[in-house]
Amino acid sequence: MRDAIDSLLALDPGGRGIEAFFRPGGALGAARALLHARRVLIVTGFTVAPGAPETDGPPGAAVLGRALRRRGARVRYVSDPHAIPVLRSALRALGEPTSGVIGASTTDGLLAGERPTHLVAIERPGRARSGDYLNARGRSVREWNAPLDEIFCRGVGEAGSGRGWPEKGAARRGVGEAGSGRGWPEQGAAPLRGRATGRVKRPGRFPVTIAVGDGGNEIGMGNVRARLVRQGGMLAQIASVVRVDHLVVAGTSNWGAYGIVAALERLAGRPLLHTPALERRMVVACVAAGAVDGLTLRREPTVDGLPLDVHAGIVGLLGAAAGGPTLGRMGRTRRRGKGRVR
Repeated sequence: MRDAIDSLLALDPGGRGIEAFFRPGGALGAARALLHARRVLIVTGFTVAPGAPETDGPPGAAVLGRALRRRGARVRYVSDPHAIPVLRSALRALGEPTSGVIGASTTDGLLAGERPTHLVAIERPGRARSGDYLNARGRSVREWNAPLDEIFCRGVGEAGSGRGWPEKGAARRGVGEAGSGRGWPEQGAAPLRGRATGRVKRPGRFPVTIAVGDGGNEIGMGNVRARLVRQGGMLAQIASVVRVDHLVVAGTSNWGAYGIVAALERLAGRPLLHTPALERRMVVACVAAGAVDGLTLRREPTVDGLPLDVHAGIVGLLGAAAGGPTLGRMGRTRRRGKGRVR
């Protein structure tokens, strides 16, 4: 029987076809990797139009960051400077500090300065095989999204790494296929050719990498690129080549992050997920700070075309699912005497 958390993350009310690249056990695998994390860098923010970051991503980053902070980790957040107000608003809605938010247009010195043990990307553009960053319609969003996927490209990204779930039949190539692999991908650069060993060279102790996505064009989708390519059409065109150790796929990326927190809650035996009321407050705060729905491009409190009631409902169901492995056991396995974190 499918795990209750997986069942919720696999829901696809927007009809985006995620069943073709869904990863069962992804949230639990990511939670296990993060359970004893010490220093976490969370990268988020997907800007779909000039000055218009979307509502998917920052709420998930804030909720996951809060859970990890309460677990004792030092958490920092990274995004484009113009997306920072949205991220800070999500954190404030949860009552979280905003001093750990970093606005970055480049990754130079980021790893050396922060020394993270874990890197997490939530709804963050990942370069396609062309080297460009593409939205769901295949249009370039490179102008508005800094190449923050670069920190995930160093030492990771070849198929057959032995970490996470290397995709059978995935092309054995590095993540920075086009361009220099530093800063912005070079426009029109040809993909790199040559024999690959399938081994990952990690300079020193490279952080464990985790990513959450929902459309195929985000950091981490290199893990399932072969599946995306087999779907053909736009999915094949926009598919990211950036691989990670642990990939979580969900109906929206916020849900994927919440699924990791629900799994952390199950593993830790203490409440960590937010409430439906806080979900509403967060999304409204993000819109007030300038966020838009990533699909409709409207400045309204929706995420990926779905109303707040849907997202609040998912949060409530994930809170129940955190108590037991299957939907049929949820009611019997909730922890006694421990209420939801507010």
